[in-house]
Amino acid sequence: MTSPSTPRSVVVTGANKGIGYEAVKQLSQKLPNATIYLTARTQANGDAAVQKMKQEVSSHDFSNVRVLLLEIVDPESVKQAVASVKEQSGTLDVLLHNSGISGIDGDYGHPEVFNVNVRGARASIEAFSTILTKGSGKVIVVSSEVGAWQTASLPKELQSKLLDAPNTSWDRVDAWIDDWLRLKQGKDGVKEAWNPVDQLVNSGYSVSKALLNAYLRHFALNDNAPKLAVVCPGYCATDLNNNSGYRSAAEGGESVIWPIFNEFEHGKFYQDGKQKPYDYAIPADFLNNLKPPQ
Repeated sequence: MTSPSTPRSVVVTGANKGIGYEAVKQLSQKLPNATIYLTARTQANGDAAVQKMKQEVSSHDFSNVRVLLLEIVDPESVKQAVASVKEQSGTLDVLLHNSGISGIDGDYGHPEVFNVNVRGARASIEAFSTILTKGSGKVIVVSSEVGAWQTASLPKELQSKLLDAPNTSWDRVDAWIDDWLRLKQGKDGVKEAWNPVDQLVNSGYSVSKALLNAYLRHFALNDNAPKLAVVCPGYCATDLNNNSGYRSAAEGGESVIWPIFNEFEHGKFYQDGKQKPYDYAIPADFLNNLKPPQ
């Protein structure tokens, strides 16, 4: 178990809207003496997010929030963001990696989903880990319960491979991305027994989260790995799902910042402070009451 400490610097990626925005808004108020870096792809987007926070919570000035430009699929942008945090804060106490997309122009199996959700996540996590405060630095990664549903839905042999943390090396995860994309694109040479593509547990988004989880489980086993918590915000109403979720973005923000203030077990998966498995079936109430994203 980890012992929570009060951070002085926190980076939240993908933070100008949605879950990341709510996380920054809450952290700024809970940690008034810390620097909270709100990452955005443009200065205008970041500034607008901070201004919106000030309008929503007039009792707090959000002066401890700094906009940090970051495009996680651009190696130079990641490098510059890390250098900027190092210059301003010396070390980073917490990386809350939240960036993610569900699709491109309605295509939930677009290659960019994997570039952002898996490859970009890896680049961000490994880059910012180099400046984490020794001994107490934490990495918190926003994943999704759909990744657990996806894993549980797979044929047993493939499911076992994804859950075999010691052997889910990055090269293997990267190869799985390309393999699933071959299936999606109707190409020959698909090696694994993926289920047929649909919009729920076999979409590119759900597969990307399953593969992100596989990578993170392996990453956590590294002797030099920082303290790691994987978190799920729940099905929240955000732009990611056309605001169809039944939870508020604020509830999701509260769920993902939980490991900053509480003890957690390294490399485990949490939602609302409760540990969850990396593979479990879709709850019946979800299937009965909700429709998959259109």
